[in-house]
Amino acid sequence: MRYLKWKLSHDVWGTYPVETIAAMGGRANTSEYVDGDGYRIAYLWEDVDISALDSAWDVTEPTEAEALAFCQQFYADAEVLPGGTISGPPPDDV
Repeated sequence: MRYLKWKLSHDVWGTYPVETIAAMGGRANTSEYVDGDGYRIAYLWEDVDISALDSAWDVTEPTEAEALAFCQQFYADAEVLPGGTISGPPPDDV
């Protein structure tokens, strides 16, 4: 698994490259963390060439440590789980 960081097309909402990655033969899932500039962390499960993605999404490939640090801005106790995804806060009690 690889980590990706991309910008949503309209700041904190809009399109993102999940469908484009799927058309390239890959699978990407987004994390719940989005910063005020519209950047979010995602997970890429297959080895695809991200250089072909639209530059409007500003896709980069952070290290695990960089992805974790990004997520810890929003949830200080976030940690990398055994499968490589990054944990989120526990659900609110109902």
